[in-house]
Amino acid sequence: MAAYLDKIQKIPPKTRLIALIVVIVLLVSGYIVQFQIPMKTQITTLETSLAETQAKIRENDNNIRKLDELRSEVKNLEQRLVVLTEQLPPESEVSGLLIQIQNLVNQSGLVLKLWKPDKRRTNSSGLYEEIPITLVLTGGYHNTASFFDRVGKLTRIVNILNIKMGNAKMAVNGSMVIEINCQAMTFAAVEKKVDAGQATKKTK
Repeated sequence: MAAYLDKIQKIPPKTRLIALIVVIVLLVSGYIVQFQIPMKTQITTLETSLAETQAKIRENDNNIRKLDELRSEVKNLEQRLVVLTEQLPPESEVSGLLIQIQNLVNQSGLVLKLWKPDKRRTNSSGLYEEIPITLVLTGGYHNTASFFDRVGKLTRIVNILNIKMGNAKMAVNGSMVIEINCQAMTFAAVEKKVDAGQATKKTK
């Protein structure tokens, strides 16, 4: 060991300094290659992965918010559908309108002389039918106004069109009685007809 140290001491100081610098450079280079560069690469990879995860979390949060909005919109549409179904019932329920109109006529003090459903017209959308009904009523002006007001308050959509009044006569009680010709336009949702063959298959 002493001999080894003696040999080192015999080396010129300048050479020893250069050797020390070379050793330090090799050690630093080895540290950078073995530890620092892989660590930086790993950090970069982790940062990229973290950014992607955060972006996915933000995307999922947006999707959750959109899902809540869609659920709320579906709920509103379902409520709207209930209202529209009352206003535009299926075709099979149109017959009930006669009873409603007759009740309103009686409540208004009028007399229903004619109820005549005319030819139905399918709307261009194909979703509903327009159902015109010719009405002939008799009664006073005030009764007529009351009847039209009651019709306007029906849950079901009924429009009174082509109103004509005439043939005014004096009643026994001294009141004026007129004849009212008009058209009640209502609407019905078109019901999809199930083919008999398909229906038989479903029941099997």
